[in-house]
Amino acid sequence: MDLGSPVGGITQYPVPFPQDDPLLLHHLRSGCPDPVKAGLMSDADADGMFDFYFQHLNAILAILDPNLHSANYCRQKSTLLYSSVLTVTTKVVRPKIYARCMMLTNKLVGQAVEFGLCSVHIVQALNLLHHWKKSDDHTSWRRMGYAIRMAQELRLDIKSSRPLPSEDLIAREMLNKERAWLNLIIADYHLAIHHSLPRMIHTQDVDDPADWVADHPRFAIPGESSLGPLITFSRMCRFYADNLDTKNRESETRTLHWLEVEWARWRNRWLANNERFQFTQSQLATFRLCDAYFCFHIAEYRLLATARHNHTKDHIDLNRPSALSSAFSKSVEAALGIAIVIQKDLAPYGFLPYCFYLTWVAMAVTAIWLVKNIAPMSQEDRVRVIGLLTEVQFSIEEASRSSDDMAAYTNRLLKHLLNGVSPEWQLASFLSNSEVPQDSQQISETSVASMVAAPEWTAPTAAMWEPFSAQDIIQNQLWSQHTNAEPSLHPLNLLETGRNGPSQQAQQDEAMPGSQADIPAVPNEVGGFLFPTDDDDFWRSLFPLIDTGTNSSLPG
Repeated sequence: MDLGSPVGGITQYPVPFPQDDPLLLHHLRSGCPDPVKAGLMSDADADGMFDFYFQHLNAILAILDPNLHSANYCRQKSTLLYSSVLTVTTKVVRPKIYARCMMLTNKLVGQAVEFGLCSVHIVQALNLLHHWKKSDDHTSWRRMGYAIRMAQELRLDIKSSRPLPSEDLIAREMLNKERAWLNLIIADYHLAIHHSLPRMIHTQDVDDPADWVADHPRFAIPGESSLGPLITFSRMCRFYADNLDTKNRESETRTLHWLEVEWARWRNRWLANNERFQFTQSQLATFRLCDAYFCFHIAEYRLLATARHNHTKDHIDLNRPSALSSAFSKSVEAALGIAIVIQKDLAPYGFLPYCFYLTWVAMAVTAIWLVKNIAPMSQEDRVRVIGLLTEVQFSIEEASRSSDDMAAYTNRLLKHLLNGVSPEWQLASFLSNSEVPQDSQQISETSVASMVAAPEWTAPTAAMWEPFSAQDIIQNQLWSQHTNAEPSLHPLNLLETGRNGPSQQAQQDEAMPGSQADIPAVPNEVGGFLFPTDDDDFWRSLFPLIDTGTNSSLPG
């Protein structure tokens, strides 16, 4: 991983701007104080914040070394890094001062850019602010691009020689630089996939991050073992995203096979043998979420491929065994897997207030997919969907620390989705999930189904069936608001919207007979807009419109 260019047989590297000018550092510190100097907390509070950060946040994604990055060390080396640790921690433990801490930290970011500062501490601070960012912060893509360029200038992608020095401080500072680069790889994958924008790190990626974790057992830190699973998971997601638009049957089959093989290899390495790596409960919860989310994407991909190449002209009956009904049922089961992980692995242990950002993307994507596809489900599956989403909504509401954190946005989304579900189906779910004393009349699932009849639904023909990925569903609903049309929210009626962008689709709806505007609404479908009005801009930024043809529910 060498960025230098050979000149006359000698590799030349740019030299970063010197960072040790005491007058410059004094000007920065006096011009914009850290949260302690600003009076937002005491030194004792700050020490407690650092302890909480390393016990909880850094244990999920190890960006800093607790043996190196003490509060005093960070404060002396970088006011920005010191303030960043305090800021992301106050988001969880002291949300009332979070906004003011973030304002100070953002000023420090601006000063670092203004004065052209370049150090590993700034790279780490920007990464911290990305992974535990404010929910409506749209700057991560740009900030992390700046951090990657800074890291390349500092040559953080070049691994230090081995064996490491015996002196503890020198060895840890060397590993600190290498760890900063590995964390940038995760952030780069995450942002590129999420925003459907290019990656900045390509040839400088690492072959097997687990090799790096294993080569310094003496200096290993808690949470560092997450780097291997998360980087390899991100690679699988990138391949999935790059190949989702393939419509050739043979190519789709090969892609699905490759994805399933790689997924099985990933699960066997990181989940089946977790004792070998001594993962903590919070790490395992993160990996199980990744596992469940990738399972959903594979199931969704298979459903799309099955529907796309089903040439029968007969009506499709999902109650009868077929490749299509099987693929649909597996997609429902996989989508429910995200809710199950949240309820079993995240909520009971209190991880939701500071969990990996992917949790919220995965929950939003799968919850929307489930509610949009609830009409053709069996009564049993409808009961499970409504019941599980209700349980998750309560857990997320309890985990929320403020009205504008990710838990609050997701809570409002789930409430909105559940409120739009047919009252008859909600009642059926309530009756099925109610505990009835043994000596009283039992209400079986069959009797519930007969008491609360599902709204009439006509199975579509194969030609009508064009199930869309979750990202398509989200984008279609968001951007259709600009057409002033009330779209049909039933997934079977989501035709080729979103493929051509909002303006072209609006023109097609006006000009083409049988377009989405002409399709009759399905009885008791989800009413109104998909997202709560107050949160619309937020969800629009989280799921931006893509006009490149890759409209997929991309792993975040």
